[in-house]
Amino acid sequence: MLFGKSFKSTKKKNPDIFLERKRIYNNNNINLNYLLKKRFLWMNDYLKNKKIIIELGSGNGCIKKIIKKKIILTDIVKYPWIGKKIDMNNIVLKKNYINKVDIFILNHSLHHCANPYSALQIMSKYLKKNGFILMNEPEISFSLKFIQKVLNDESWSLKSKVFKKKKIFNSKDPWFSNTATANLLFENEKKFNKYFPQFKIINNSLSEFFIFLNSGGVNSSFFYIPLTNVLLSTINLIDKFLIFLFPKIFALNRKIILKKIK
Repeated sequence: MLFGKSFKSTKKKNPDIFLERKRIYNNNNINLNYLLKKRFLWMNDYLKNKKIIIELGSGNGCIKKIIKKKIILTDIVKYPWIGKKIDMNNIVLKKNYINKVDIFILNHSLHHCANPYSALQIMSKYLKKNGFILMNEPEISFSLKFIQKVLNDESWSLKSKVFKKKKIFNSKDPWFSNTATANLLFENEKKFNKYFPQFKIINNSLSEFFIFLNSGGVNSSFFYIPLTNVLLSTINLIDKFLIFLFPKIFALNRKIILKKIK
């Protein structure tokens, strides 16, 4: 394996969330808007007539730019736009939320959770039967490993025991992560079902290459070439073709939909 099974970034991430939120909401970056629509618009099919929708790890709250539904935004830091302060390593909601939540949304946040096994188990406690968990997560492909190693950006470990009831990394830094989390949890669906029989995987698909690399960034700003929606749609088709042929090389995002069946 070219990059080995693990990599620990030495760079401490500390993005200016206020600045990034302002950039996302005020700057008409067509590339970034296209990416955000690809990540969020599909969720609308699951949000119709739902009363309790909670996003965990909302960060800059970019979901609200695309989805206009009433969503309770949560984060470990109580920014002005955050409705509830919740630590994903210790999810605590009031008792009247047990078996009452319609939808949990996690957009590139689960890999920042030091104990994803416990987080999913706790979510299932609050989620009502036939409720959903809607997720986007980084996919630890060759390309993502290369990017993270060159930029010294985020850490990954394919050796982490994500199906154990213990932390897979130190949770003191909310920006520390393991970008292999989704791959470890969901690539082997049979194994996932063994540990989480209360869930059914409805969707487990890979996406994003050029449309992410040329987006300008979601939590950080980087160079991009402005394109039209027509060109972006064409590039998205190219992404799909590349990922279909070589998923372990090009995929940068994994989309997961879990349904609570019992």
